[in-house]
Amino acid sequence: ELIDAMYEVINRQLTPKQRDALLAELAGMPLEEIARRTGSTRNALYKLTHDARRRLKLELERRGFTNDDW
Repeated sequence: ELIDAMYEVINRQLTPKQRDALLAELAGMPLEEIARRTGSTRNALYKLTHDARRRLKLELERRGFTNDDW
């Protein structure tokens, strides 16, 4: 249920750039490689993924999930 909610939020509530960067990060790709592929600086990418993770966390909490669930 948590995984389904995560993917729903990632696919529907993140920008395409946030989604691509976050999925690459979750797959274990190094930030430097993601930055190179997206044409971003490492700092800009860090901010982008930070905002995406924050949005994901807040939406999952809104849906009733807690830190204990992940």
